[in-house]
Amino acid sequence: MNCRRIVLALVVFMSAFGATDAQAQFFRNNGISVIGGWKGLGTTFDGLTGQVLWNIEDQVTVGAGYYTAIGYDLWFDIFSAEIGIGSERLVAGREPGPIFSFSATSGIRYQFLSEKIRPFVGAHLQYLQLITVLPNPDVPVNSLTGDSPFWVGLRLGGGCEFFILDEVSLMASLHIAGFTGLNSPPAGGSPTFILPQASGNLAANIYF
Repeated sequence: MNCRRIVLALVVFMSAFGATDAQAQFFRNNGISVIGGWKGLGTTFDGLTGQVLWNIEDQVTVGAGYYTAIGYDLWFDIFSAEIGIGSERLVAGREPGPIFSFSATSGIRYQFLSEKIRPFVGAHLQYLQLITVLPNPDVPVNSLTGDSPFWVGLRLGGGCEFFILDEVSLMASLHIAGFTGLNSPPAGGSPTFILPQASGNLAANIYF
């Protein structure tokens, strides 16, 4: 009887130690990301709705981020910034001009597992600024921000992280965002209070 109790106690102890060790193996308090991705604007939402919302082609994006641990599974994405590049979609009397964008996000991310593969969900506050090159670009503007192409919105999404080394991982994610404002539309569009955006990212993370 005593032998059975000793064996059981050893199994419980080794299981608990093994779980703690597995978590510790892939846990650091801070991390940085290098991010590449896609921003879904007019090609996606103008095409889906049949309306002129953005009049901007979807964009390729590059960026970087910094985050810190709140708990083992909960992370605070302190700051992530991305630059996007694309062009207008449809304009009259000239060729579509280039359109750049600057996006900044901050929020939280919750991971469901604690091993090499970690699915997650997240909620972030996102800022979006369109940067135009040609004068009088045919893009929406926000009357609440001085008729400038600048918005603030909520971004929700999720994805999965995969550790390839103890301190290095790859992360894939998809997001949907809605930007609020009193929006003056491009030519042929209708005023809106919310502009939608989709995005997909692939990031390389380094923890320290």
